[in-house]
Amino acid sequence: MNQIFQLLKLTLTEKRRLILAFVFTIFVAFFTYVFVNLIQPILDEMFFVSQASPEKASSMEFVYRYFHITRDELIWFLPVLLVIVIFGKGLSTFLSSFLMKSIGHKIVKRMRDNLFEHLVYQSSNFFDRKATGELMSRLTNDIDKIQEAVSGSMGNLIQEVFILFALLVRMFIVDWHLALVAFVIAPLAVIPLAIFSRQLKKMGKLNQIKMAQIYSLLHETITGNKIVKAFTMEKFEMKKFFQSTLKYFKNSIKLAWIGSLSSPFMEFLGGVVGAFILLVGTRRIAEGYITPGAFGSFIIAIFMMYTPIKRISRANVVIQHGVACYERVQELLEIKPQIVDHPKAYPLPPLKGKIKFENVSFSYNETSHVLHDVSFEVLPAETVALIGLSGAGKTTIINLLSRFYEANTGRIMIDGIDIREVTLSSLRSQIGLVTQELILFNDTVRNNIAYGMEETSLEKIKEAAKAAKAHDFIKRLPQGYDTLIGERGGLLSSGERQRLAIARALLKDPPILILDEATSALDSESERLVQIAFKNVMKNRTTFVIAHRLSTIRNADKIFVVDKGSIAEIGTHRELYRKNGIYRKLYDLQFPEEKEVTF
Repeated sequence: MNQIFQLLKLTLTEKRRLILAFVFTIFVAFFTYVFVNLIQPILDEMFFVSQASPEKASSMEFVYRYFHITRDELIWFLPVLLVIVIFGKGLSTFLSSFLMKSIGHKIVKRMRDNLFEHLVYQSSNFFDRKATGELMSRLTNDIDKIQEAVSGSMGNLIQEVFILFALLVRMFIVDWHLALVAFVIAPLAVIPLAIFSRQLKKMGKLNQIKMAQIYSLLHETITGNKIVKAFTMEKFEMKKFFQSTLKYFKNSIKLAWIGSLSSPFMEFLGGVVGAFILLVGTRRIAEGYITPGAFGSFIIAIFMMYTPIKRISRANVVIQHGVACYERVQELLEIKPQIVDHPKAYPLPPLKGKIKFENVSFSYNETSHVLHDVSFEVLPAETVALIGLSGAGKTTIINLLSRFYEANTGRIMIDGIDIREVTLSSLRSQIGLVTQELILFNDTVRNNIAYGMEETSLEKIKEAAKAAKAHDFIKRLPQGYDTLIGERGGLLSSGERQRLAIARALLKDPPILILDEATSALDSESERLVQIAFKNVMKNRTTFVIAHRLSTIRNADKIFVVDKGSIAEIGTHRELYRKNGIYRKLYDLQFPEEKEVTF
């Protein structure tokens, strides 16, 4: 029930439209009330009830007195009034429905934007734990269900409640004794409605979990299509997907069964009430308590209640589903980013590039430590290479430098400033990153290089492309810099994609540059071209290079050998080779044919 109030609370953010929607909803109830009132004079005229006392023929007296209508004029007046009432009800229903739907669309648009903003600012460890498909499901499918609940069913629910209230008022005016009799058995409907609501919410939430699993499988299969084909795992992936869709289907059938049962069950209860009222009402007519017209009006009101009850039941199905989705969305919104700006954080001034790690330790979980008491210093404009076996902690070091993760102990200083004291945006804006995992967008070459820098001139973009040795192949593309490169750059070769990523980092012109296996996907010729470019771009900037190919880092000012989460060796290529330590072993493994190293 609390979640339903939360959905209602969302609508209060659009007060103007909500007030108008309520006004037209009241008009719908009013015209419904007038329509039921017209039944009494029509039936009483049919039964020639002229001897009824004033209190028993109040509707007739109202028509005669306030509209100055004679009995002869009633023949044409009532049909005209009936048409006006039906038209007024239809117009009010349209305006009320439109306003509620517009409110729902606006609310859901804002909710989707807020959720996306919340996800964008989440820390890296959040995305390590959450499947992409699940997040996509909550942003799309879950939000759509909330939209259905808020824009359609919530408005219908409110409108039908007003109509029910109007009909109930009419019933009590006609014969409050008879109305009370009706309410003796009517409360029985509350119990099954509560049971249906609880089951619908439970099954609806489970349905969204199943759909999120389908999204995850779909995302993994599409993005990993080459691996699927390389291992001929099409049938294996189909089996997994079919099993997920089967589970979703079975749960959907249960949900449909409950949802389909609720409406006719509520209608049946209404029929029982109507039959009971019919039995009691005929006796009250015979005893002279009410006129046939008044009783006809009462019965019409009873049967007109079927439609609101049925719609309320259906709206309840959608609302309970929307409530389940709202809970799932709120679960994400309640997750706070682990890495945020300190309340007193200030912008990082332009950097010179002096970096210092002081006794830094880090672990991705509580059981295993990735870095142990790491300390080192890098001077401005130095080129530092990080080497070591996979899993040694090389990438973790640069992740901590960019504050993608937060060190457990110790501190990281840039130009003597603790990076936790400055804003994240000012820190990351001065760090250029080219990763082993290429991130390119389904956009033009130009927009991929100038990512986030829309005002950058084409000339500057071309300069960055030339520095990355990408300009020549870009010119050969069909539309040059305006060529679309496909999802993740799929229309380019691996080497071309890598050089675009390098050009993007160069255009940013950061004082600190990180190259995480930046040449790993290049062939020998492309690597040679990029290495030439690197000699120029590394000048006057602090550069970290992570490389498995030791031939690419011979000329680094410093080489850090990372082993089991610690800095095992520091020195130049010549110094480390002469030490006959870990670096010498790694080098000899890659170049066993070299019997003697020439310096």
